[in-house]
Amino acid sequence: MKNNFELLGLKELTLEYCRQRDLVVDQNKHHQADKRLDLIIQNGDEKEGIGVIIKDWKRAVGVDIIIRAEKVMKNSRFISKILIVTNFFSDPARSLAEKIRIFMLTRNDLIQILSSGLKTTTIKESSDDQQNVILY
Repeated sequence: MKNNFELLGLKELTLEYCRQRDLVVDQNKHHQADKRLDLIIQNGDEKEGIGVIIKDWKRAVGVDIIIRAEKVMKNSRFISKILIVTNFFSDPARSLAEKIRIFMLTRNDLIQILSSGLKTTTIKESSDDQQNVILY
């Protein structure tokens, strides 16, 4: 399966990323605190989780989605962090997300991480910036 990551959708790539890192994922919408979240990753033994928003769009995710994600995080007592997974982020969205500590992964990031088989949490972005994603 290592060579076929490019064929997977964003949700499947995200689930594979979590599986490789032994992260527990709750996909049941009925258990989720907010219906705007696609997945919730259990954050260790804590009752708080990491909300995952997946936007499989052909266009870049913009500042509006980052702002909405921040509101979801602030308004939920069960979500301590947010991870947004998409194909592309606009530069202003990246800048804002870094300021407010919303974590970001692109399709290319996921494919690179999964193909390497490493369990590293440092992601090299295509813009040559470094971003530390600590999910647990």
